[in-house]
Amino acid sequence: MHFGIHSAFHTGSVDLAEFAARCEQLGLESLWLPEHTVIPVNPSVGPGGVVGGTIPDSYLLMTDPLIGLTIAAAATKTLRLGTGVLLVPEHHPVDLAKRISSLDFYSGGRFILGVGTGWQPEESAALGGDFPRRWAQASESLEIMKKLWTENEPEHNGHYHSFPKLRFHPQPVQKPHPPILLGGSTTRVFDRVAAMANGWAPWGIAPDELAAGRRLLNDACDRIGRAGDTASITVFTNNRDPDVIDAYSAAGADRIVITMDSTPGHDPFARLEQVAKLAAS
Repeated sequence: MHFGIHSAFHTGSVDLAEFAARCEQLGLESLWLPEHTVIPVNPSVGPGGVVGGTIPDSYLLMTDPLIGLTIAAAATKTLRLGTGVLLVPEHHPVDLAKRISSLDFYSGGRFILGVGTGWQPEESAALGGDFPRRWAQASESLEIMKKLWTENEPEHNGHYHSFPKLRFHPQPVQKPHPPILLGGSTTRVFDRVAAMANGWAPWGIAPDELAAGRRLLNDACDRIGRAGDTASITVFTNNRDPDVIDAYSAAGADRIVITMDSTPGHDPFARLEQVAKLAAS
């Protein structure tokens, strides 16, 4: 099982190049960065879509994850570089495909695309997202990006985007494209993963919920004639209890990504050492 680290690495918190290099030195497999581009002054919902919730400043202080991962790529040789998660409906898919394939090129094929659709309607609207139908929008965006990454002269005529035959470069180093992981824990996520992704990336679920999800994912794959073991599971958690980590592994996790706080007052390097010891145990 692989181990990774996830944090927002807020502005002024840590030298990201130094941190990524230390991750690699300690034998961790991957580094993951989240995304929030803007935060509304008067939000209708808080984190997780909670009505009336407030949004901590930690969400505002995030930098662009693809730029952050490019910095990490330049400081490392083998560390995998993932988004946890990238809010795909909030990007134009042609531009996003270019940025992702460029990062995959410069990193030598180390990028992993973790996909989400967000929980903040005002943020989505500010960036051109169709929040009520955000997964439909994300699905079309992924379809477009796959065309650009794999076809010689892709064209597209869809609900959100249309374009004539185009030429696109560079195509990703990883073939046919970087791994795509879908976040989410609703029952609909399993059919989505089976149909258009390489894996599932749930957040904060218990090991027994993961085991149930593994079965549902296998069933979804079976329905379309796909082998269940071709869909991986990456679990994001802040739980560092070795027994819980073992339970995740037994439940079917292929990768554990430990989330940690990098806001002022926390020492990311000390937390990193703790996670490395957990991974080695």
